[in-house]
Amino acid sequence: MPALEQSVAALVDVAGVVAARAFTVNVILGERPPALYPELVMCEVDAARFDAQAALAALDIDSHDGNALRADGLRFAAWEATSVGVRDDFDLPDHLYLQFSADPPSMSFEDYSDWYQVHQDENIAQTDGLLRGWRLGLTPRVVAVDPGPTHLALYEIEGPLERVTGDLGRAMEAGVISLPDWFTRFASLEGIAAGDRLAG
Repeated sequence: MPALEQSVAALVDVAGVVAARAFTVNVILGERPPALYPELVMCEVDAARFDAQAALAALDIDSHDGNALRADGLRFAAWEATSVGVRDDFDLPDHLYLQFSADPPSMSFEDYSDWYQVHQDENIAQTDGLLRGWRLGLTPRVVAVDPGPTHLALYEIEGPLERVTGDLGRAMEAGVISLPDWFTRFASLEGIAAGDRLAG
């Protein structure tokens, strides 16, 4: 069984994991973590029952905190994510646009989150290629590079990624979408499902 499939199968046996899915990752823009990782496994969890330490143990990364390198050579990072947006119905869609970012030192996470909700709504309004969006606050469990992201914006993509990036680029050129000077700590990625959503 390929490593990605093994990871998904191991995670759905963990208490509180509702479903898991693997994705291959393509970098769109930015070099900040986690842009260096070519694969991603995401889980839907029942927060009241989820055991984060058991999830790490299922992936054989529970004893590697600080090293971020498993005995078999797999390099990894892990975050626990909590919904901070207006939607909480994330269901592991087939095709994702992901933007990992971090609040700047001059701003609280709460103020950054408020700004980002407006930004996410603007992005969705400017293209038919983004169907839905979610926002998550990130808590590092195991990281390979510091400082890491504190926020993840996810969008469900319909159709080709190029339509999304083209529409957003034109909106920025027209001044409909503008980014502040402090918005520099980010990595934009495309996630393409590498298998089915597996329920726990």
